[in-house]
Amino acid sequence: MPLKGLMHVPSYVLRLLEFKLKHISEPFKLTFRWDVSCIDQLPDYMKLCYEALLDVYEEIEEEMAKQGNLYRVHYAKGAIKQLARAYFVEAKWFQEEKTPTMEEYMDNAIVTSGYYMLTATSFVGMGEIVTKETFDWVFSAPKIVRASAIICRLMDDMISREFEQKRGHVASAIECYMKQHGVADAW
Repeated sequence: MPLKGLMHVPSYVLRLLEFKLKHISEPFKLTFRWDVSCIDQLPDYMKLCYEALLDVYEEIEEEMAKQGNLYRVHYAKGAIKQLARAYFVEAKWFQEEKTPTMEEYMDNAIVTSGYYMLTATSFVGMGEIVTKETFDWVFSAPKIVRASAIICRLMDDMISREFEQKRGHVASAIECYMKQHGVADAW
């Protein structure tokens, strides 16, 4: 799988940018509510994705309930919601044509790298070796997960920079750093 654009905002999220920012916020709010009854409020192109997301997690919920580990799904959903909120921040920056500071960008970018969501979700079905404390550990932003997310984000930004800027995308770590520190483009 190519690394180009791997960890940035998915195309369905970018399509939301066709609307004014006030129209963007509603689909994200619905994701935070995690409620299938809200599906009719979404744009058509998002309905299928949202419904599929809810269906997958419903299946996982049923299986975890049988095993007495339903609490795990709560953590996985929390990670997805955290990721959606971070994508919304990127969408807002893009809409506002804002280049955040490097610190603002990285605080958000380590979430949009997907590492926290993938880590939490991978623990859901790992059997009895995983406990509530394991999930609490993941959500405490341990150094190993944070460092992995930073490495992934910076690698992705370096690899996908040219492509992302041509298609119109939120500033990468490179643009944020260059603007904040007055560095000329050496790429």
